[in-house]
Amino acid sequence: MSTPAAAAKEQGTRSRSAVIIAEIGLIFGTLAGAVLAAIDLFATTSDTTYTSPMDYVFTADGFPFVLGPLLAITGIHSIQRPRDGLAGRIGFAVTAVGLIGFLPPLVASLVTKQAEALGPVYFLSMLTSLIGVIVFAVGTVRARVLPWWAGPALAVTWLVGGPVGEGGPMGLKGSALLLAAVLLTIAIILPGRAARAAAAIP
Repeated sequence: MSTPAAAAKEQGTRSRSAVIIAEIGLIFGTLAGAVLAAIDLFATTSDTTYTSPMDYVFTADGFPFVLGPLLAITGIHSIQRPRDGLAGRIGFAVTAVGLIGFLPPLVASLVTKQAEALGPVYFLSMLTSLIGVIVFAVGTVRARVLPWWAGPALAVTWLVGGPVGEGGPMGLKGSALLLAAVLLTIAIILPGRAARAAAAIP
């Protein structure tokens, strides 16, 4: 039978581990977003068959660009639960499925030298991840660990600057910088907010 002190110690350990996981993911996502924005603004990539080294760089950047957020939401969900409720659990699961779904098309594109390898799988992954992030944002607002704006800002910038290719879905060059800015801001404020949340648990 665990004592309150032991339970608090276990909660604190879990929270610190979750913060480390989230911070790693947020930083990787931030750096990958900055790289994607730089490619959008200063380089040219092919929409069909790869013709230059930059095409491979663009695709390779997709791995940290989706794996970073995957680590980030894994850590954040661990910190927020059970405060984030059903929306947090569903949002995390759906987002994770969407993010993992990006990996086969990225690998296939590097192997086949085709930007649209595996057809609609990439688009379906983007749609799935967007739905998941929106639901996850609802859970984040409900949890009140991060500021109220963090979840909605993540959802909006995932739509505008997410991994959908050069220019982003809204046709804005360098829009991944907006997502990178949100990820970096969350990375800065998360440790303090997580510590306060852990301390508030009786």
